[in-house]
Order: sequence, then structure tokens, then C-alpha cells
Amino acid sequence: MKISRSEIATLVNDLVSERFDEVDDLCRFVQNRLRKMDVEKSSMFWIGREHMITDRHTLQAYVEFEFEN
Repeated sequence: MKISRSEIATLVNDLVSERFDEVDDLCRFVQNRLRKMDVEKSSMFWIGREHMITDRHTLQAYVEFEFEN
């Protein structure tokens, strides 16, 4: 799946505006937008990073991770 920087930025902005407090909810939101579900891979990304759920750079890295996998 190919994605542009503007699409990544839009999704990250949506994540920030939603103000998720649970990683599982955030993962479901992103995976629904990407039309894919792979909880195991998303869990691997977030292990040890749950405290960074509101950090824009971490959210961008997560979105890019989902697009690459």
C-alpha cells in the first residue's frame, strides 16, 4: 500500500484530535482507516511505549509502521 506524506499527516492529526487514552482503541482506529487488522504487529510496536500515546512523533512512527507492515 502506497501512502503520501499528506495522508500520513492527516491520519496523525486525526489521532491527536481523538485524544485516545488506550492503545487498543488507537490501534483499532488506525487499522480501520487502513482497512486491515493485525493486532499482533501493532502490539509489538506499542510494547513499552504506551506512555507516549499522545506524542505526535510516536504517532507518526506508528502510522508509518502500519503502512509498511
